[in-house]
Amino acid sequence: MIAPRPHSSLACRCGLALAAALVASSAVAQETEPAPQPERRLADIPIPADQRGREVLELTLADALRLAKENNLDLRADSLVPQEEQQSLRVEEAFFEPEFFGSVRTGRALDPQRNVFQPSIKRETVSGQLGFRQRVVTGGSFELSFSPSRLRQNTQTPGFPNRQFTSTFSASVTQPLLRGAWSDYALRNVHSSQARFAGARFRYERQIQQKLVDIVRQYWELAFARANYRVVFQALELAREQLRITNERIRLRDLPERDRISDESEVARQREELIRAENTIEKQEDALRRLLFDGRAGTIWKRNLRPVSPLEGEFQPGVADWQMLSAEARRLRPDVRALRADVRVAEVTFQSAQRDLLPQLDLVGSYASDGVASSLPPAFADTASLDFPDWSLELQLSVPIGNNAARGSRDRAALALERTRRRLYAAELDVDAEIRDAVRELTTLSEAVNAARESVRLADTVLDTARETLRVGRGTVFEVQERNQDLLDARQRLLRNQLDHHIAQANLLFAQGKLRGPADAPR
Repeated sequence: MIAPRPHSSLACRCGLALAAALVASSAVAQETEPAPQPERRLADIPIPADQRGREVLELTLADALRLAKENNLDLRADSLVPQEEQQSLRVEEAFFEPEFFGSVRTGRALDPQRNVFQPSIKRETVSGQLGFRQRVVTGGSFELSFSPSRLRQNTQTPGFPNRQFTSTFSASVTQPLLRGAWSDYALRNVHSSQARFAGARFRYERQIQQKLVDIVRQYWELAFARANYRVVFQALELAREQLRITNERIRLRDLPERDRISDESEVARQREELIRAENTIEKQEDALRRLLFDGRAGTIWKRNLRPVSPLEGEFQPGVADWQMLSAEARRLRPDVRALRADVRVAEVTFQSAQRDLLPQLDLVGSYASDGVASSLPPAFADTASLDFPDWSLELQLSVPIGNNAARGSRDRAALALERTRRRLYAAELDVDAEIRDAVRELTTLSEAVNAARESVRLADTVLDTARETLRVGRGTVFEVQERNQDLLDARQRLLRNQLDHHIAQANLLFAQGKLRGPADAPR
C-alpha cells in the first residue's frame, strides 16, 4: 500500500515559486546593472602635452628630415671638415703657381793700392734684378731674369772707365730624370689631397645619412610614445569601467566586498603606467627637438612636436634579392667610397716612395746674354740682340749609399697600402652582412605586424568574453584583469612592431647608402 504524498506536491510548488523568484531577482539585477560605457577611439584620446597651451608644430617625417639637414648643429660642424680639405688642396695646387721676384742693391768699396799695377780704386755700384720663376709638372723648374747695373769708379789707371753700365739676361732650366721626375711624382701631393678631399666629402655624406637615420628613429619613437600613451589610457579606462561594474555588483550584493581591492589595484597599476607613458612622450620630444633645431630662435623648448605621419600602414617587405642590393650598396655607400679614396692616397704614397729609391740625375741648362757700355741703352741693346751669348748644359748625378731611408719609407708605404686595402675589403663584407640583416629584419617585421594585428583582435574578443562571463556570474575579476593586460600587451606589441618596421625601412636605405634627404624618407 502506497502512502499518499500531500507534502510532496506542496514542496514542488514552493520550489518552483522560489526558482521563479530567483530568476526574477537575477533579471532585476541585470536590468539594474548599468550597461558598459562604449570605448573611445584611440585617435580621440588627448595627449596631455598638447593641452598645455604651447605652440604645436605638426611634422611629417619629410619635414623632420628637412629641418635636420638645415639646423642640426652636429651636421653643421661636420660640414666644415670637407671645406678644410678643400683649402689643403688649394695649398698643394699653389705649389705650381709662378713667382715674380726682384731686388735692388747699392754699395761702395775702397781698395788700397797694392802695387803699380793695382792702384787705389773707389767703387760705387747700383744694381737690380727682375725675374720670373716657376715649377712645372714634370718635376723641374725654370727661371728667367734681367739684371742691370751701374758702376762708378775713381782710378788713375789709364784704360779703366770711370762709369760703366752692364745688362744681363739669363735663363736656367733644371729637370730631374730619375728621382723626383715627371708628373706622377710632381703631382703626388695634389693627387693625395684630391683623394683626401673626396674622402672627406664621402664621410660627411655618410654622417648626414647617419644623422637622418637617427632622425627617423627618433621621429617614430615619439610617434610610438604618443600612440602607446593612448593604448595605456584606454587600458586604464577599461580598468576603471571594470571597477565601476564591480562596485555596482557589490552594491547589489552580487559580489563580496573584497573583490573591489583587486580592481582598485589594477586601476592604480594602470595609472602608474600612464604616468610613465606621459613622461616618455616628454623625453622623446626633447630628444627630437635636439636633433631638429639649433636653438638660435629661442623656441626650441617652447613648442610641442606632433608627428603626423601615420604609424599604421601596410607593411610589406617588397625587397629584391640581397645580392643585387649589396652590389648597389658597394657602389653607392659613402663610407666605402671614402675607403677607396684612402686606398688611392696610399697608392700615391707608395708610388712616390718607390721613385725615391732611384738615383738623383738632373739635367741643368742655362743661357745668358750680356751687354756692357758707357750708358744703359747701348748695354741693353747688346743684351737684346744676343750678340754675346753664353750657354751651358750639365748632368748632375747623386747616388746614395745604402739608401736605407728610402727603402724604409717604401716598405712602410707598402704596409700602409695593404692595411688600407684590407680595411676596404672588410667594409665590403660588412655591407653584405648589413644588407642581409636589413632584408631579413624587414621581412620578419612585416610578418610580425600582421601576427600582432591578429593578436590584438583575438585579445579584444577574449576580453569581451571574459567581461560577459563575469557579468553573468560565471567568471572571476582576476580573469578579466588578465585579459585586459593581455589586450594591452598585444596592442603595445603591435605598436612596437610597427615602429620597428619603419626603422627597418630606414635601416635598409641606410645600408644601401640611399638615405639622403626628405625625398628618400620611408613612407
